[in-house]
Amino acid sequence: MAVNTVFFKNSSLIDQLTRMRTTFDDLQRQLATQKNSTTYAGLGQNRSLDLALKQRISEIGSYQQTGSFVDLRLNVIDKTISRMDEIRSEARKAMDPNNFVQQADGATNSQTSAEVSLVELLGLLNTDVAGRHVYSGSKVDTAPVVDMDLIMNGDLTHAGLKQVIDEYVQADAGPLNNGRLTSSLAGTTVTLAEDGAHNFGFKIAGVTSDLSNVTTNYTGGPPASQDIDFAGQPEVGETIKVYLDMPDGTQTSVELKVADGPGVKNGFELGATPADTAANMQAALDTALQGKASSDLKAASHYRASEAFFDTYQGQEVPRVDGPPFDTATATRPGGADTVAWYVGDQTVGNPRDGASAVIDDNFEVKYGARANEDGIREVVQSIAAFVAADFSGESEENHEFYSAMAERARSPLQNTEGKTSGIQKIEMEMATTHLAVKRVEERHKTMANSLQTSVDEIEGIDKNEVAAQILQLQTMMEMSYRTTSIMYQLSLANYL
Repeated sequence: MAVNTVFFKNSSLIDQLTRMRTTFDDLQRQLATQKNSTTYAGLGQNRSLDLALKQRISEIGSYQQTGSFVDLRLNVIDKTISRMDEIRSEARKAMDPNNFVQQADGATNSQTSAEVSLVELLGLLNTDVAGRHVYSGSKVDTAPVVDMDLIMNGDLTHAGLKQVIDEYVQADAGPLNNGRLTSSLAGTTVTLAEDGAHNFGFKIAGVTSDLSNVTTNYTGGPPASQDIDFAGQPEVGETIKVYLDMPDGTQTSVELKVADGPGVKNGFELGATPADTAANMQAALDTALQGKASSDLKAASHYRASEAFFDTYQGQEVPRVDGPPFDTATATRPGGADTVAWYVGDQTVGNPRDGASAVIDDNFEVKYGARANEDGIREVVQSIAAFVAADFSGESEENHEFYSAMAERARSPLQNTEGKTSGIQKIEMEMATTHLAVKRVEERHKTMANSLQTSVDEIEGIDKNEVAAQILQLQTMMEMSYRTTSIMYQLSLANYL
């Protein structure tokens, strides 16, 4: 049977139209999606490079996500720690040693202001970001600082700051309220002595004297003692000064002068005999020591006790006075079991910055942990809390002096001296340096991701003008083919479509 060659020619023409229509549809898809292929196979020899570029973009995206979280936490730390430093400065200004103004409740105006500052400070230390506390080190699920009332007053089974302070005040003052010293008189010699070898109360550091006919002799101990021998009579107006070291590392002194009559403040009357003068000097010394114990030593006790209570860095236990009785105590004991832990966050030994870390780039890890009880922050909390906890009620001269001594001690850690930065500012600078590094990495990631995406777009993308031209050219060819086919099959383009 003969082959119908016309049929085969016509079939070939239809196949060509079908292929052109398929190509036409694909070009339209490319124009709509801006992609030259729906599969990696369609990318040809560039498919491996395309996959590698996309993998790197994905890795950078993961780093960017981590970096954004770190950036958020560091922003919060920056704002809170900046406010802490403002509180430090505001509290220092409020604690004016010369502004002793009491309110009806016995507290001073400056104490009330300090208490407001302390409440805000403790609140800042409990700041969290999406439930993750920023000043707890690695224990991000734990609020690092307990309630202020618990810190100050404790509970039924745990001593708060005020109780710890009271124990140290008793231990330093001693049963005679004179700083654990004893004075005695033998003939014309006055002897001042420490009551034992321990770390409480005054420690005799020596004397300076311009008293005529008087000799002094110091015995280092411990316990130390100081002899003052009136071999003859001194002159009116001459002075002797006894130097006393205090338990917080500071020093005070008692200065007495020879008076020509009774009732002279910080003076002792010249007696009829050297023995009488020595007795008068002993009495004046006892009175002066009690005054100093009620003011300077009491302030030193507060500062020492508050440091013992708050300095719990890396798990240190609070050293409590071993008593009762406390006024004759000679040692401390571990107070971890029955003392309030004001900070309950991470206590791991090591750099607090290690408490929080994140990898934000290949081989680049940032560390940005912070703890509420690290020195820079703890010193501010401790100083303000010690001042707030003090009892300044009463109108005695010693109480005014106690207030001034407390204000001076509380201000000292809160001020920048000799151009030095505060502890909080040092932490702030460390965090700022880390934050700057994170920002720079974020900028680098953004630039790199954009560059890689451009390369991917070049591989997967199309030239719109070129595709449009191909569509027009193919449309023209299809029109011509449709016309030829329609003549042969008497079809219209509309019917074919």
